[in-house]
Amino acid sequence: MKSNDPKGSVLRPLLKRIYPVSAVMTAVCFAVTLIWGFSAENLIGFALGWGYMCLCYEYLARVCERAVASEKSRAVRMMRVCYAVRFAGLFILCAAAALTGLANFTGILLPQFFPKIILMFSEMSGSSKKG
Repeated sequence: MKSNDPKGSVLRPLLKRIYPVSAVMTAVCFAVTLIWGFSAENLIGFALGWGYMCLCYEYLARVCERAVASEKSRAVRMMRVCYAVRFAGLFILCAAAALTGLANFTGILLPQFFPKIILMFSEMSGSSKKG
């Protein structure tokens, strides 16, 4: 299996589980904000947050698969760069949202926690061991 081939990715089934569930969680969080009335900033924030989360997990999956095939020192360096890039991007995105007021930065931040929540409940329910 090629690690650069997204179709042959070992992590693809996991990502296919995370994306739809996190989309529903994002939509529910946005629906909660409708209690205070519709706001385009909230909608844009949640859309950017979910999109950025998907982008980050695609990037993380590809780096992880390449790192596994690398020597230890290179793998450690690859993972550190990956986390630095992801968190720097999140910081820049949130700062831009806060400074411009075009998007709610809370809506950007919340979806970043959803994969961890999904994986935690998957592990607790035992569904991660199926198949």
